[in-house]
Amino acid sequence: MMIRILFFFILNQACSFSQVIQFSNEWLFKVGDDANYKFTDYDNSDWEKIKVPSHWENSGFENYDGFAWYRLHFSVDIKNLNEKLFLLVGKVDDSDETYLNGTLIGSSGKFPPLAQSTWNQQRAYQIPKGLLKQENVLAVRVYDMGAPGGIHSGILGIFNEQDYVEELNLGPGPKKSFYQLVTSNGLIAAVYNEKLHLIENVYPHIFAAYDSARKVLPFIKNLKLETDDSPFSTEYEKNSHLILVKYKNFEVRYLTSFTEDNKVFYITITGNAEKIENINVNYSTAAGEIVSEEIIKQRADGKTEKYFLFSFNDSLHNNSKVLLNAKAIILTSHDFVERELNFSQELFARANITQHLSIDERNLFEQSITVLKMSQVSQGEIFPKSRGQILASLPPGMWNICWIRDAAYSIFALTKLGFLSEAKSALNFFIKAETGFYKKFIHSDGIDYGISSDYLISVCRYFGTGVEESDYNENGPNIELDGFGLFLWAFSEYVKNSNDENFLNENFEIIKNKVVDVIINSIEKNNLIRKDSGPWERHLPGKQFAYTTIACARGLLSFAELCRLKDIDYSKWILTAYNRLISGINNYLTVKKKYFKGNFESVNPNEYDHFDASTFEVFNFELIKDKSLFNSHFNNYARNLRFKEKQRGYFRINKGDWYDSQEWIFLNLRIASSLKKFGELRKANQLINWIVEQSKLNFNLIAELYGEESSTYEGACPMVGFGAGVYILSQIEIRE
Repeated sequence: MMIRILFFFILNQACSFSQVIQFSNEWLFKVGDDANYKFTDYDNSDWEKIKVPSHWENSGFENYDGFAWYRLHFSVDIKNLNEKLFLLVGKVDDSDETYLNGTLIGSSGKFPPLAQSTWNQQRAYQIPKGLLKQENVLAVRVYDMGAPGGIHSGILGIFNEQDYVEELNLGPGPKKSFYQLVTSNGLIAAVYNEKLHLIENVYPHIFAAYDSARKVLPFIKNLKLETDDSPFSTEYEKNSHLILVKYKNFEVRYLTSFTEDNKVFYITITGNAEKIENINVNYSTAAGEIVSEEIIKQRADGKTEKYFLFSFNDSLHNNSKVLLNAKAIILTSHDFVERELNFSQELFARANITQHLSIDERNLFEQSITVLKMSQVSQGEIFPKSRGQILASLPPGMWNICWIRDAAYSIFALTKLGFLSEAKSALNFFIKAETGFYKKFIHSDGIDYGISSDYLISVCRYFGTGVEESDYNENGPNIELDGFGLFLWAFSEYVKNSNDENFLNENFEIIKNKVVDVIINSIEKNNLIRKDSGPWERHLPGKQFAYTTIACARGLLSFAELCRLKDIDYSKWILTAYNRLISGINNYLTVKKKYFKGNFESVNPNEYDHFDASTFEVFNFELIKDKSLFNSHFNNYARNLRFKEKQRGYFRINKGDWYDSQEWIFLNLRIASSLKKFGELRKANQLINWIVEQSKLNFNLIAELYGEESSTYEGACPMVGFGAGVYILSQIEIRE
């Protein structure tokens, strides 16, 4: 029988509004691989029980990579057996084979020896007619290549055709496809799920991991109001960090506090006393000891407020006194919620918000400011070297990790907004962080890909504690050099806009020796930066990626201009190196003077990653100002990397994998900025309006990706530097 496989990409969601069969969230699980596991009559009585969806690491299988199987026994009403039905198996990290009653009905990704991941792809398989019985066994074979594994998120269940189409948001056009909101104050973070009407997790830090062996685990899971009522709307209140959920007879706000700057999660319920006084919450405990308080207050307007406050104690924290202090403040204050809202309004008031924005554009602009603020680790964080870092995404997005690449765009956006103290704090994080672990790295090919000298900026990213990290696969670590240039760019722009000469003088020598010299020493004979892992993290041995040279050229130029502005006798030497890079870009990255290719090694337009949309930064960074070359570059890339639908934007490279081939919001916004620089305002606005329309329907949070098939939210969300930051920059740059 022909296997019909349907791949669609959808939200990070555990269950749905309408299903023919709703699966239990408790499945059977076994590590290892045996073809007999697929058969209906296999005895699985000794298998472990595991929560689905969730990475298997969260259920006690820490650091396990390789094969594993899931099994689920379920019943079907006889009336449904002859329907046209679809099985949705969530998102599986990394690849799967799915068997129903012993028959393979679908697969995704590839298994060893040619393993290929489809970790963020919603599995959707049509059930062959006659296969479904009243009693059934679903068996899912999974292979995890590394890092977290298993059926981790997405939609699970069996659907009829109408509900299947509705659930997967098939078809073009803006649509609601994301159902999670996060509140954070830079210290803790909590995620609310609109469909499940609950707080999924409350985390004790906003970053993902302490080190390679220890992830940050939530201290509360699945927190839900005990009420028979259902909410009718969910939103960020006035574009702030407060999650407002409205019910018929009361309102609920979930929030963390910027004004108190503490590790306390607040729930406030407002309504008439008889409607709310008996409402309680239930939740599951996770890491640490939970401490909590409950408060009921009468308001001057006659309404009642009920508060639930939660914090935790662990080996690093004793928050019992913090919680009591938070309780005392609420008891003695009549405007706790109002003070939090005022904090956000004051944040917007001091921002250089560009004029002539539409209502929708301004709402997204303000919410993006809030996302930037929520994503920066507070100065009150217990780990000193953690403070100031800006994450690439917030939970539930999996990229709540600090990359210099993403952070540089966030810092530039903060500088443009006039948030100079926040920008300086982020730069200080990079200056003070612990790096230097890749000064030497001998790869399996015998070549040393290390930096070869002392250096300041991580070759990839950082653990939450402020220590350099690089992720590995079978091709070794990521060793990336663009971050050195991006740091110079962000640092120089901050100093120029703030006139903070003390900051420049304090850090000049370390930046000269551990950033500038690293770039200059990395220039090859062809006047391009040497091979590295590139912006899309291709591990080793890498290539001479265009983006790396472009970023380093921009960094050198920015720092040279800063030195010249401050009368520092150093700019000529830097400009000599900068001019070498411009020569390399012009001589070895241009193709027939028509466009810039993605890397030096590529010679054929039909080769993998010949076209790389990150090359538009050569125009955004004003390294090349030739309008005819820009127009030719734009036209070539529109033919090779743009989606066919009129309103849609770009995927990142040609002939890439699933991840490469989705619509990249970061690239849409950077291409929009470059279009404006060359007078193509209508084309620029077309790209931006598409993102505004999508974001308006999804809490004004910006996704990492839009799905290839149906433009649903994919990847991490909310994105920070590659989302909120570049949206702010695009609106400012279009109106400059």
